[in-house]
Amino acid sequence: MKMFFILFLALSVLLFSHANAKNIDLSTLPARDSVQLTIYNSEDLTLVKETRQISIKKGINRLQFSWANTQIDPSSVQLRFVSHPMQMTLNNTIFPHAKPQMLYWNIESAMEALASVEISYFTSGISWQADYSAMLDAEGESMSMDNFVRITNYSGEDYENAQIRLVIGQINLVERVNELVGRAQLKKEKLSNKQIQHQRKDIRQQEARKIMAQPAGAYGMSDMAMVLPVLEEEKQVAKEGLSEYTIFSIEGTETIPNQWSKRLRSAYAKAIKIQTVYRYRSREYGYYLAKVLIFKNDQASSLGESPLPQGKIQIYQKNKQGSLNYIAGLTLKYTSIGEKIELNTGVDPEVHFNLVNLKNWRDNIWMYYRKANVHRRIDDGRVIVDHRSTVSGWNDHSLYTQELRNYTDKAIDIEIRRIIYGDAIIKSELDIKKHDFQSVDIYSKLGVGEKQELLYETEVKKGRSAKQNRLVLQKQKLTYPVW
Repeated sequence: MKMFFILFLALSVLLFSHANAKNIDLSTLPARDSVQLTIYNSEDLTLVKETRQISIKKGINRLQFSWANTQIDPSSVQLRFVSHPMQMTLNNTIFPHAKPQMLYWNIESAMEALASVEISYFTSGISWQADYSAMLDAEGESMSMDNFVRITNYSGEDYENAQIRLVIGQINLVERVNELVGRAQLKKEKLSNKQIQHQRKDIRQQEARKIMAQPAGAYGMSDMAMVLPVLEEEKQVAKEGLSEYTIFSIEGTETIPNQWSKRLRSAYAKAIKIQTVYRYRSREYGYYLAKVLIFKNDQASSLGESPLPQGKIQIYQKNKQGSLNYIAGLTLKYTSIGEKIELNTGVDPEVHFNLVNLKNWRDNIWMYYRKANVHRRIDDGRVIVDHRSTVSGWNDHSLYTQELRNYTDKAIDIEIRRIIYGDAIIKSELDIKKHDFQSVDIYSKLGVGEKQELLYETEVKKGRSAKQNRLVLQKQKLTYPVW
């Protein structure tokens, strides 16, 4: 009797639902009126906002949304009524088991209308990257630079006539998620890994929505299609600096089909002032004298309107004969407004550099006598031969010369960084400044055709003579050793 009642109740519910369903129209979504993509590279997230016009009748309406064969995150899909929000209510969202990658929205309306709705969601597979093309003048004193962004779509969905926004900068959602999870007192020991990941994903998406919902304001850019062989009209880009990141909004719309890329010119600077320095820094550049181009992301350099995202930069130079030389292909790191940019273009064959070790010797040698338990210096007149004694302290000396020759047609600046470990003294009459507790910078200017030999001596205390890790500068005139 009990089983019959449960069966009868279930049948009644089904019949009632079927009867009511006769009055519900099932509608699929019409084509988009507009779409906006906010692409955030570092988290592989793109916030998509679509607006569509749908016919709504009075009463209950069922709207179908599908994401088959795409990378849309179904848990992030949201529906918002742009028009008539007070007359329309989203009652619930159904994910039918028989039809995967699909959902139904049950909408109750107090009126019949052509309603405008906004559908937003997160998708993956859309990315962008920056690349730059730089042109040095013949003197190497100024540079023009084209900035491009390349957008690639592997989301599984075509986006036609989309407004595109790019998020650049340092947005660390991971730490923000950890902070919010801790604030909510979600204890790992009480949750499964799946639950923790779900909570983190929800918070991550909530934070990303706040970030990507920010507006932007403008500077000019033109657009060039990489895949389509068509030059399009000049665009405008909007931007707004938001503490650690910036959002760019490309004026107008772009069509980004699935599995396509498109290259857009994002900015152009034509008078960047360049400082050229020849540097030896073994930790940063390796064991050679590197030609380094230095400029700032500021207004004085015809830049400074926004941060420069990380990307590849190709550098060329016009020579005095009017042809082009390829200088280097490098990675330009993310550069905030006002920050200095240093580009290592490698070895310049017109500048000779060589480090020569001229002489090594030891002095201030101390012996330890076990029998007497004393230390004595060798030159104090009291040293006796004792095979049981050991060396307990000494000073190591090394004399170096740095050979330089400038075969270019202009004077050049030289910076040489030397690392000296231990309790040490560096002696020279050169222009030397301490960089940190174990390294110094040696400065020089080398005229056209000039040859220089920069002498310096290091004295490093060893054994009982060493007191602490430090580097002392000592002005002293040095001469070549006489053999």
